[in-house]
Amino acid sequence: MSIPSFMLPTNFRNDKNIKRMIKEFDVQGYGIAVYLLETLAETDNHMYPYRDIDLLADEMRISTAKIETVIKRYNIFEIIETTDGDMFISSKLNRWLEPYYAGKEQRQLAGRISALKRKQKQIEQLNLLSQIDSSQRSLNDRPTINESINKSINESINIIDDETE
Repeated sequence: MSIPSFMLPTNFRNDKNIKRMIKEFDVQGYGIAVYLLETLAETDNHMYPYRDIDLLADEMRISTAKIETVIKRYNIFEIIETTDGDMFISSKLNRWLEPYYAGKEQRQLAGRISALKRKQKQIEQLNLLSQIDSSQRSLNDRPTINESINKSINESINIIDDETE
């Protein structure tokens, strides 16, 4: 799986909820939020098990309570129930990833079209070669002038031999 890129809006820090998060946790809160967004971007379906946030806390060397607060309080993330348990996601991240997936889909479509065009060209070239080969074969099947003359001479000799006998 390739890891998608996304553009964090340049005014992300100016959102009222983000300002409140920075007020509560200083700039560390902003760093936690971005770390969580990057983590989600790397995961399948951009979801992360809520029960595993302690692992993220260990990676970031912060308390689980801080991560829980950033996830629950500032409208950047949501917690959803799945068959695999509670997961946290970010609808904002999913919107920011739309251009990445649109570009990826466009490149895949262009690749498929290019492959079809190459295959069509190969088929056309094979058809052309087949036509050339069959026309050359029919030419080769026809006797050359020398062969025709020799055949004619041989037939004449045979007729003369038959008459003289």
